Amino acid sequence: MTINSDYPVKKVKVWGVIEGPMGVDEGGELLYCNLCKIEIDGKIEHGEYYFDNFNDAYEWVKHFQKFLEPIEINVDA
Repeated sequence: MTINSDYPVKKVKVWGVIEGPMGVDEGGELLYCNLCKIEIDGKIEHGEYYFDNFNDAYEWVKHFQKFLEPIEINVDA
């Protein structure tokens, strides 16, 4: 998974997948993107998360079909 490095905080909570997985051509390489509802410092925003394959991206979709708990991601600042 590739994390959008625009977020300078240490922890991001992903509360849901709004759209995805979507196939994205990045310079000849096919990546999969989930547009997600995320929490940063108590504020809800939208963020894109990229995966190397469809199955990894779809795991997040399946998580939110079953659970209400967020996925917490530690970001190296």
